[in-house]
Amino acid sequence: MKDWLGWENARNKQHAAIYTEIMRRAFGGTGSVQVLIGHHLTFEQNGDLDTENEIPSADCLLFDHEIMGKVFGENAIPLMQALASVPCVAREPIVKAALASLPV
Repeated sequence: MKDWLGWENARNKQHAAIYTEIMRRAFGGTGSVQVLIGHHLTFEQNGDLDTENEIPSADCLLFDHEIMGKVFGENAIPLMQALASVPCVAREPIVKAALASLPV
């Protein structure tokens, strides 16, 4: 049987930079968003503890229409469709390539 919790934690750790970049782009740009990737993905905006929030999993982040729309614009839906068509282990390389094509 697959160790789901261990597998998810390892995935989050391996791809933390990708998730962090997505959340910074979606929620306020570099420096104004503090991100912590653990079992869940958490962030706060502008050092304000009242904005602390949590995204329960990598896939909740990658398939959130609002977040992905802020980051990838009109390419968000085709990107999410591409992500849905591959196993979990193949998603982050696709997202990484899409992020690399965005302006800094």
